[in-house]
Amino acid sequence: MGKTLIITEKSTVAATIAKAIGGFSRVENWLESEDAILAPAAGHLVEIHSEEMAKAGRDISNLPVIPDQFELRVIEEKKKFFTVLDRLMRRSDVTAVANACDAGREGELIFRLIYKRAGCTKPMLRLWMSSTTDEAIQSAYAGMRPGADYDNLAEAAEIRSEGDFIVGINASRGITRLYERQTAKAETFPLGRVQTPTLSLVCALELSILTFRPVPYWEVHSTFGVGAGNYLGKWQAPRTADTAGTEKDNYPQRIMNRATADAIIAKCTGAVPTSVEDEVKPAQKGAGKLYDLTGLQREANRKLGFSAAYTLELAQKLYLDLGLTTYPRTDSAYLPDDFVGEAKKLMSTFGGSPYEAHAQRVLDGGWVKPNKKIFDSKKVSDHYAIVPTGKRPGELTEDLQKIYDMIVRRFIAVFHPAAEYSVTVRLTTVENEVFRTTGRVLVSPGWMQVYGPGAADADDADERDSDAEDKKELVPYVKGEHVTAVGVELKMLKTKPPQRYTEDTLLGAMETAGRLIDDEEQREAMKDRGLGTPVTRSAMIESLLAAKDGSNRKKDPYMVRDKKYLAPSAKGMTVYRFLLENNIQALTSPILTGEWEQKLRLMEKGQYSRTTFKQELSELTIQILGTIKEKYAGITVKVLNAPCPACWGAVEVQAKTFACAAKCGFSIWREIAKRTLKVSEAETLLAEKLVLGLKGFVSSNSGKKFEAGLRLMDNGKLEFYFDPTANTKDSKGNVVSCPKCQGPMRRIKTATGFFWGCSDREECKHTMNDRNGDPVERPKAHECPECGKPMYLRNADKSPFWGCSGFVKGGGGCNNTLKDNDGTPVPKSPPSPAPAPAPPQPDKPTNTQQMAEEVFL
Repeated sequence: MGKTLIITEKSTVAATIAKAIGGFSRVENWLESEDAILAPAAGHLVEIHSEEMAKAGRDISNLPVIPDQFELRVIEEKKKFFTVLDRLMRRSDVTAVANACDAGREGELIFRLIYKRAGCTKPMLRLWMSSTTDEAIQSAYAGMRPGADYDNLAEAAEIRSEGDFIVGINASRGITRLYERQTAKAETFPLGRVQTPTLSLVCALELSILTFRPVPYWEVHSTFGVGAGNYLGKWQAPRTADTAGTEKDNYPQRIMNRATADAIIAKCTGAVPTSVEDEVKPAQKGAGKLYDLTGLQREANRKLGFSAAYTLELAQKLYLDLGLTTYPRTDSAYLPDDFVGEAKKLMSTFGGSPYEAHAQRVLDGGWVKPNKKIFDSKKVSDHYAIVPTGKRPGELTEDLQKIYDMIVRRFIAVFHPAAEYSVTVRLTTVENEVFRTTGRVLVSPGWMQVYGPGAADADDADERDSDAEDKKELVPYVKGEHVTAVGVELKMLKTKPPQRYTEDTLLGAMETAGRLIDDEEQREAMKDRGLGTPVTRSAMIESLLAAKDGSNRKKDPYMVRDKKYLAPSAKGMTVYRFLLENNIQALTSPILTGEWEQKLRLMEKGQYSRTTFKQELSELTIQILGTIKEKYAGITVKVLNAPCPACWGAVEVQAKTFACAAKCGFSIWREIAKRTLKVSEAETLLAEKLVLGLKGFVSSNSGKKFEAGLRLMDNGKLEFYFDPTANTKDSKGNVVSCPKCQGPMRRIKTATGFFWGCSDREECKHTMNDRNGDPVERPKAHECPECGKPMYLRNADKSPFWGCSGFVKGGGGCNNTLKDNDGTPVPKSPPSPAPAPAPPQPDKPTNTQQMAEEVFL
């Protein structure tokens, strides 16, 4: 009987499946039973690669590069995982290979790349799980479907990966070359189909904040008294047909003219209200939807301050490691139509927990029933909403408990009735001027009981900025009672700029980015996914914030955190402005993502061809690079005021080099030994073949700065040049010659003093000590009297002494030192002998003697 090799995305999933199915034991790095093998990957093990694309892009003329086919390359640091899977797939007793990676587009891609790279041809199966409860795993295990049923999903996953690679690499290199051409500055700009529009959202908001000019306005507030107390009313402009839909209609309390405000104050001061009218309306507020990943991340950021990436990490642990909640990487906030019975079962599992009373209330009320706000199969894609599994939690960390609590309480709350309010709008008229007051009273808490006291303040994001006065209780007014005018006050205010994004609001903007698209079909395609997917949005935000690249090297991020807010970095604003100024809007607008998501979703259903998609993305890439190349060709590059020494043509000032415009082959680096060569210095170098007195070079060996000149050789190469005529005289003004080769000697300054060195640094290399500005020969070495190794004169120009060459810093060597007597080592003076201790008195033994005698006895 053959065995089925089941490949999971992580080792924890393999262990969870093995526990649910039973009969597995550990063999090397996998789990094995009589009829199956469970072996883990570690996320992506294989990546697409193109050697042609890796080498192209240094010259814009070579772009775009669009490979007909990509190579599959094992990721180096994960090679050991692939080797195990490859070996298992080749076993003769393995007759089928099953994909148990995440049930979605990315999980399908992870498995297919491994399967293809291994060259496997054995039958493929799919184990599709939305939950890691034992019952769900057993059902998925028993109902494994042929892998061919998911070929359309795999096609969409693969072409999406290739498309992002092709567009991203070509656009990034093209924009980088264009930026270098325009500015003569070296900078790398990674761009992407989702990354760049996301950055654009943040940058566009930042520009609107930077260009915001506050506008002064006034409000008239009046305090009125009734029998039950006082209440505040705000003056409201009368609504007319002319003001409908305008800013005046949205903010009727704002007065844009000071004279108008003063006139209202004068008119109403001391006047008695002529009428008070209360309009009372019932209002309801629901608990909201069940959580999809974005909803969970947004609320955790808003209420707990968790980043989107950290919330996903916690939700993954609750799902994979603990089995307490369902699959978190979902874009659906609904449950399937046939989940009503399962929801009742889940609701009955909370007995004896802090949630028991709330769950029992739902069961007693019969509130778990078909409801399109909760159960709607049409709105469930790969996975349904995040809900508890019914498994009892053990001891959880504080943060895990917070996320688990959010998921459980939302699950119970959505089945409760809506919270009911009584909302009062009071209009008080004074001298024909109307003052508006609002307030509300909670009549029935409904779902708010699940959250306890304070739940009424936990409004959704849409209501966070509403007027706090509207939510206060309003003192009652008895019709016909006397109303007094307590006082009138003028408030001078200013309009405020929009707030920066938080992770909560940026996730929301990414989710609803389709609203920025005019085309109805594209907008509909992005309605459910927006920019990126729930799985990739947090990773996209983290990539924009990343200060290190994939190789852990420092880089400038595109975004930075400013307390809880997100702001573009200088580099982020630079690339955004650059794209706008060059009219490359395909990379800043969500339209491209809208088009792709629309077609990828059709492809998943078998309604769109992969070949057609590849052709269209190739044409798009060519179009983007065509725009970039056209801009590139129209740029006039600055040239040096000195000819090319090889062909006498112009020399361009490029980002990293000064290079011949005629491409004869001549170029020199702009940065040498960590010092950037100025244009004027380069011109002198090319014209005179020599430039002197350049400070700020850094030694690659010692890391110390030094001063030197540069000399251009006949072969076009550069070498450091040290002026042999500089500092060549001793303290008496005499020119110093090298005693070894008779060439000039130079007095050179170091961090610890001076020394003299021969100007012939290639052959002679002779050096001498410095004493008060005069060169002195370095004394010959003397043998160390303690270890026999050579001793040398140290600190010759300050406090000379002789030190052994066997000295080792930190200990372990010879530490012998001798005094210096005009270049000769002499022993140090011996220390004065210590006075001899007084002999102990025999009749009065010390405590030490007594202890010693006791020991020996």
